[in-house]
Amino acid sequence: MILGIIRVAAALLLVPLTQRHLQPFAHARADKENEVKLILQRIEEDTLKLRDEIEIAYGERCNTETLSQCSRGSFNGCSSVFPNQQCMEADELVIEACGGGGGNGCNALWDKTTSIVSIPSALAQGENKNPTDPELIETACYTLLAEDYMRTKYENDEIFWDSYNVQPSWTYFGAHSGFFRRLPATAQEKCGNYDPRLRPWFVAASSGPKDVVLVLDVSGSMSSHGRMDLAKEAAITVVETLTISDRVAVIAFSDYAYQVHSGTDLLVRATNENKRLLIDSIQQLTEGGATNFHAGFQQAFDALERTIKQEYTSGCNVAILFMTDGVRTAGPETDEVLRLINGSTQRLATLYDRDTKIFTFSLGTQADRSATKEIACSTNGIWTPVDDFDGDLVGAMASYYKLFALGLGDDTEFTAWVEPYEFFSGEYNQM
Repeated sequence: MILGIIRVAAALLLVPLTQRHLQPFAHARADKENEVKLILQRIEEDTLKLRDEIEIAYGERCNTETLSQCSRGSFNGCSSVFPNQQCMEADELVIEACGGGGGNGCNALWDKTTSIVSIPSALAQGENKNPTDPELIETACYTLLAEDYMRTKYENDEIFWDSYNVQPSWTYFGAHSGFFRRLPATAQEKCGNYDPRLRPWFVAASSGPKDVVLVLDVSGSMSSHGRMDLAKEAAITVVETLTISDRVAVIAFSDYAYQVHSGTDLLVRATNENKRLLIDSIQQLTEGGATNFHAGFQQAFDALERTIKQEYTSGCNVAILFMTDGVRTAGPETDEVLRLINGSTQRLATLYDRDTKIFTFSLGTQADRSATKEIACSTNGIWTPVDDFDGDLVGAMASYYKLFALGLGDDTEFTAWVEPYEFFSGEYNQM
């Protein structure tokens, strides 16, 4: 199944109701609620339609005409040419950076007739900063076939949203390879700094609702080779990808373990405010002490069970992301750690029908690779070794959701909603 995402900005003016005015406006309120439901239904139908168009395009990926056109294309958004650019109205999009803010910026240039593609800089290793990965190139080629649909959809969106005095935003598609296509096209001054795989909309659509517990090693050895800063960056990236459908907790461990401040001993809903509080707390973590695997996992399973008992859970997938840079130097032996994990996962499965996957990350050459690999395999999770200097801990930890994506294949009508957030260009809109 291919997942397509449509991004829209919608603002509806709903009449505030007091008890005194409730009866006269009861009918109007019901009409508004029905109108909102119809709008949400339209957005979800559009999302599934985009998915269908991408799947059709995928089926035509070997078409010789498509391949011929694509062979002459460039995937560098900073060097692309847009023949039908037009200056947007001030109420459509104003770029504050070129006008000093206060609504005095310059109007953006959009081309509503064509799409633009982008890829992360790490994947743009070919000539003129083009990709070399065959799958990524193929994705760029076949998604071009969906451009006619994206263009027609934007024209229809302009008519629909005009009745609400709202301008439609982009329609876009992101692939697991890191490829990204959107329409309308806008010229880019900087390229390679956007990766759709690390955005909340992509993770939500790819994995569905989930309970996520990050268990981070903060022992003294984390001071070497900038590992603490790298671990913080990776943890923050994972938190940023979560949505209001998810629950999250962060556990730090060294000699002992503790839950990073969230105002509760439960997993919390991943709202923008809760994510901000967690990120602030992650940034304040300091390293020191020994390495007690058992304490970290015990704290994680305790938080999960408390959350499930109080029915505050997402009710779906459970993921524990365990990151360490060393060998266990405190607490029970590895065999006892494995008994704790096997017993706890079995308990969650038997009592609460919850399937728990553990993803382990061994950072650096001194990290315990035998125990962490065995821990991950015991729950059908994934173990990932990461080198100090040429590894990608951020990308590795942020990719855990891909295992859950396999479970969505049978749900042909799945759509995901995320909380409004700031888009990569700096605009604040709703997904």
